[in-house]
Amino acid sequence: MEKVAIKARAPSRIGIGGGGSDLPAFFELYGGAVLNVAINLYSYTKMTPNGQGHTHVVSHDWNIVRDIDDTVPEFEANAANNVDMVKAAMQTAGLSPKAGYELIIHSMSPKNSGLAGSSALLVSLLAAMSNASGKPMMDRDSFAKAAYHTERVLLKRPGGYQDQYAAVFGGFNFIEFKKSKINIYPLRLEEDLVSEWHSSMMLFETPHKRQGDAHNIERRKEDDVRSGGESVEYLRKIRDYSYGMRDALICGDTRSLGELLHLSWLEKKKLPGVSFPEIEKLYDVAKENGAYGGKLSGAGGGGFLFVVSDMADRKRIMNAMEKNGARLVNFDFDFEGMVSWRTAY
Repeated sequence: MEKVAIKARAPSRIGIGGGGSDLPAFFELYGGAVLNVAINLYSYTKMTPNGQGHTHVVSHDWNIVRDIDDTVPEFEANAANNVDMVKAAMQTAGLSPKAGYELIIHSMSPKNSGLAGSSALLVSLLAAMSNASGKPMMDRDSFAKAAYHTERVLLKRPGGYQDQYAAVFGGFNFIEFKKSKINIYPLRLEEDLVSEWHSSMMLFETPHKRQGDAHNIERRKEDDVRSGGESVEYLRKIRDYSYGMRDALICGDTRSLGELLHLSWLEKKKLPGVSFPEIEKLYDVAKENGAYGGKLSGAGGGGFLFVVSDMADRKRIMNAMEKNGARLVNFDFDFEGMVSWRTAY
């Protein structure tokens, strides 16, 4: 009998607008809206049977090699060797580690980058495990909700919904959040418009790693929202700007999108834990060299800076940013979302 390996991948994402308004603490009261795009910094999973009565987990990113035979989360009890994401994904997929698998996982997004690499990795794990267990995968909305439940409920990691949806659906998406329903609107852009945006969008890895865990930053936002703090008004404005960004994106209006990004950044950096002087300096360097606007990607606190400019200013911006320690990251858009396939091994 031919031996079969099950593989999967899922893309990371750039959050363009509305980030933070996808937190349930906010959108269940006020409604939320985000604009994002999936990019080809992938998270990969490979599964093969090992016949050993346990699952052997190899993670090159976490520097972890472990055998597991249960799906009981360890949380902080085993922080150095924690594979709770694998355990939670197996719970959701209905697999037992005692069935015996060799599991290799790898993410192209750096840890704590703000590009939702952890959510992409979870979606990749779920896609491979659903393939292995024979679960249907056609309903992407349900799959994204299952990924959200796995990450936010089973693993108790705070955060919003957009990361899972981007990894599952791929492409440019505008997503509205209400207490009773989540509506996703894939934006089907013409090929020349996609090329225009690819020439206008730049992503920089800053020399400043996150000043703390993204989960803690999200908790601070949620706590402030629940207490009726100033974050509510900031997030309202951030949400509202995302509608204009969507319209600018569809029309190919680079300047308008960049200017709305700038206005949104002015609000986002007021949120707890998001910005600090070194990031402000880098952002100013981008603006001074032609960027229309930009933002720190993800929850904040460091990581990657996303900017929009005219193509003619790309080189000048790149040179200035590199002089200040920020590295341009080449990327392309992903329009497939999660994918799982089988190969012989």
